[in-house]
Amino acid sequence: MSRYQDDNSRFKKIEELINDPLLTQIPSDPQPSEIAEILAKNPAVIGWIGNILVDLESQISNKKLLISKKSRELAIKKSEIRLGTINAYRKKLEEVLTNEVDEIKKLMETGYTRAEAKEIVRLRRPEKPREADLSDKAEFITREFVTTQIEPLEDEILVLQKEYDDWKVKYKLFENNFKASQSIKGLIQNDRDRY
Repeated sequence: MSRYQDDNSRFKKIEELINDPLLTQIPSDPQPSEIAEILAKNPAVIGWIGNILVDLESQISNKKLLISKKSRELAIKKSEIRLGTINAYRKKLEEVLTNEVDEIKKLMETGYTRAEAKEIVRLRRPEKPREADLSDKAEFITREFVTTQIEPLEDEILVLQKEYDDWKVKYKLFENNFKASQSIKGLIQNDRDRY
């Protein structure tokens, strides 16, 4: 028998134990044999569920770490977009400023006064992008990154967290059942000692 088959059979046994009504709910008038069975089998189930919880915690932690990494990538992309927009503005402004004198002369030749020509040239300068505009543009451009890279990870975390919570409830159920069985065992022993 291979190790995988052995693990698979162990998994099936644990699944059977999890679904065993005796282990999940102590009878109202338990027999000593039932208490002994619970005390014998419950620790294996508790340990197995505990391992699942540790694994799920690890998966959730890894996903959160990956989201943190992707968020840093996103911040860098947004910063690059803002910087690129500012650099494009500066380049365009530099081109406009180098040609301003020639533009003023051309406008004055067509009949404008110097003040009017300067005002027209000044109005043709590119508008400096505001911080809000830069942020909006960066958000718009990186929206696809968020929807394809970060949001699926957040959805996976929600699914894993729900699964973790479900297993945690089962863990507490079996743990409480085990503790109650230990108490009942103590009561049964006290009763036997009296008589």
